[in-house]
Amino acid sequence: MKTIYVDANGTYPASPSHFDAVASSLKAMDGNPSSIHAPGRNAKIALEDARAAVARLLGATANEIIFTSGATEANNFALNGVLSTIKSADTMPHVIITAAEHAAVLETAKSLRDRGLCELSIVPVFASGQIDLATLDQMLTTNTALVSFLAANNETGVMQETAKVAAHIRSLKSNVHIHVDAVQLLGKTELSWLAASEIDSAAFSGHKAGAYKGTGALYLRRGRRLQPFIAGGGQERGRRAGTENMPGVISFGIRARELPAELETSIEKMRAARDTLIARLSSIPGAQIHGLESPRLPNTVNFHLDEVPGDDILLNLDLANIYASSGSACSSSVARPSHVLKAMGYSDWVSLNSVRISFTSHAEFGDVDKIIEVIEQVRDRSIRNK
Repeated sequence: MKTIYVDANGTYPASPSHFDAVASSLKAMDGNPSSIHAPGRNAKIALEDARAAVARLLGATANEIIFTSGATEANNFALNGVLSTIKSADTMPHVIITAAEHAAVLETAKSLRDRGLCELSIVPVFASGQIDLATLDQMLTTNTALVSFLAANNETGVMQETAKVAAHIRSLKSNVHIHVDAVQLLGKTELSWLAASEIDSAAFSGHKAGAYKGTGALYLRRGRRLQPFIAGGGQERGRRAGTENMPGVISFGIRARELPAELETSIEKMRAARDTLIARLSSIPGAQIHGLESPRLPNTVNFHLDEVPGDDILLNLDLANIYASSGSACSSSVARPSHVLKAMGYSDWVSLNSVRISFTSHAEFGDVDKIIEVIEQVRDRSIRNK
């Protein structure tokens, strides 16, 4: 039976040819990039080639890219790093985030607050998932050191007007550090505008675009300084200690070089599948799609069926070899309502029973037919059993 993978926002599977390409590269340059002998120099060349490839995606320069273990570390690096550069003992730095952040930002910010390292304000979002900018404006103070927001939501796919939001914040407070969790943009949108925007730092994860898991990057605007989050060596120009994950870095670099040529076609295929699914869902009584009125990622649909448990839908999809998610893959093993949907005003029941379909560029119209078939079977059975 054919398998249908629709959990790209959780991870975008690496292709078989990608594994081969990474293995081939590693065989030629499997040295420590900090070593000065030939194997080390070859590894250093591969490292910097990958860094330059990631930078090109963002319209940035290579020295603005710091490789990390993933976006969670990159987000932690940004939030901790900004606060660690503030030396005043008389002023408590103020941090602003939004209510719909990924846990990598939300929990980090709360931890910093609970440790007495900052004051924290959380901006609400509208029912559409868009940031309440008027409330954000009111939250800005003379002590605001950092504003962090999610460019595209991993659960709902709702996208902010990221460059405009950053410019708006900058117009109100020139010296604030603006950080963006841009994880879900990679491989789903064009990003060459980012380095020319008012964004000071942005987090990325390679496995969201078909690279290996365990590798990410922090874009850090030239001239901005962060206190290193991991100490112990001079790697990454003294900004992130530890021998670089060369398999992951090479993998990320390969995908970064491939993405520009693939992007337009990939977006078209994902959007076609997304829009077809939305149209089909809209004809099912009791189906509600979340964030539909907002700009969204081209591949993502988040929905619920009235009075039909989300786990029932997911279990039956899985039995049909269709692999979807209940929301954030980072916390999907914990049965609790989505804080994102609750922030958008949905009930605990809806927030607990939503389903996320996130297509890869390999999506086919027949995949949508099969997904709808399973959903309708689950709904019909649920009605009969009442």
